[in-house]
Amino acid sequence: MFGVFIDVPIIVGGFVFMAVCRKRLSSVILGTKAPAVLLFGLSAVPLIIIEEDIDCMPAWCGRVIVPPTLPFLLIEVLVLGGAVLLLKAHRLSRIIAAFCVYGVGFELSVGGLAGAPLLVDLIIGPYVAVGYAFVSMLPIKVLLDGEARGNLWRPG
Repeated sequence: MFGVFIDVPIIVGGFVFMAVCRKRLSSVILGTKAPAVLLFGLSAVPLIIIEEDIDCMPAWCGRVIVPPTLPFLLIEVLVLGGAVLLLKAHRLSRIIAAFCVYGVGFELSVGGLAGAPLLVDLIIGPYVAVGYAFVSMLPIKVLLDGEARGNLWRPG
């Protein structure tokens, strides 16, 4: 019950905050004058740690500061960024929506929702989608803005 009243608002509220302030947050991150590709990867790490520490609390991985799922989720976000650059995608909402669909499908097939009853899937599925959006929205925005500014591979 603790998670519904504390954990869910942190992830959903954080997602809403990032959705509203994504341009300003991206500008602040890109203001560090590092290459956007590096900032893209670095900005994903704390978001993944926060999201996984909250979602893994009932399991053993919620008892460590750096979750063991960090490398796997970071690879997923990095592959998403590579696909965005390769496909020259620029619509943040479509990119994030596609990643959310992927994330829910992944969780249903081999992740935390694998084998769960349909009712649980229907209730938890939207939260899983928000979790995937939480870890990817700001890093992808940083990547897109860095590409638009021309400092994708070199310091800004």
